[in-house]
Amino acid sequence: MVHIARADNTHVTCVLHGFVSGGSQTDGSFFARVYPGCGSSYRQCSIYSYSTLRGYDTIYDTTSTCSSWSLSFGNYTECAGAAGTDDPGVFSSHSHAAPNQC
Repeated sequence: MVHIARADNTHVTCVLHGFVSGGSQTDGSFFARVYPGCGSSYRQCSIYSYSTLRGYDTIYDTTSTCSSWSLSFGNYTECAGAAGTDDPGVFSSHSHAAPNQC
């Protein structure tokens, strides 16, 4: 059996959301995610690096996961990254820092 180390910073406020690490802490790949549920039809997930917004995705349905991939907006250091999450009516807009902050 092989175990892969992952370091995520997520929690549930009706739906799972937060910062999800990529395959390696040095590959520049990480995600901001907001899963569907609780009747929400609008979810936004944003990628931050060094406290600067780099890009975001917005979902306007009740069944799709909002998943922003850092590499869609550039090549950023995971330890300086954060995930912005917003799901109005379910939870307030807030961010999740990388668990391996540098």
